[in-house]
Amino acid sequence: MTTIATVRDTGQLDDTTAADIANRWNAAYPTMRTILTTSINSIRDRIQREGWNLADLPKSDQGSSKDLGAKVARLEGLRRSLGQLDRGTYRGCTRSPGGFSPVSAYWAVRDVLAATSISDRNLAAVYELAAILSFVSDARQRELAARHSA
Repeated sequence: MTTIATVRDTGQLDDTTAADIANRWNAAYPTMRTILTTSINSIRDRIQREGWNLADLPKSDQGSSKDLGAKVARLEGLRRSLGQLDRGTYRGCTRSPGGFSPVSAYWAVRDVLAATSISDRNLAAVYELAAILSFVSDARQRELAARHSA
């Protein structure tokens, strides 16, 4: 469960924005995990059912959307990143300290939304989270651009 302190830890956000993100994150996180887990299990079942094998895939399709193994790996990586963001241990790179990154959270939520299907439920909370993270991300990018132009 993400707390206001976890979101605020980077020092980039005020308490009100951090509280809004934490509340929306906690409302959307279970849905995002469910969507990813369902997608991963569905693809694994398809791999097993169809006897899918990477060796049968032409080299030009390896790593593409036709590569079910790569798709599972991407979704598992996304689910792992969401868990790290939730715990406040996400590291954008090997040199960064662990924490909650609103920009990285925005990227992850966008990737979750890309993995949804028409039959997924409870997406309103995920879209609300994406909206607030979008505003925060845009503000951060404007701030960085202003620093670089000065």
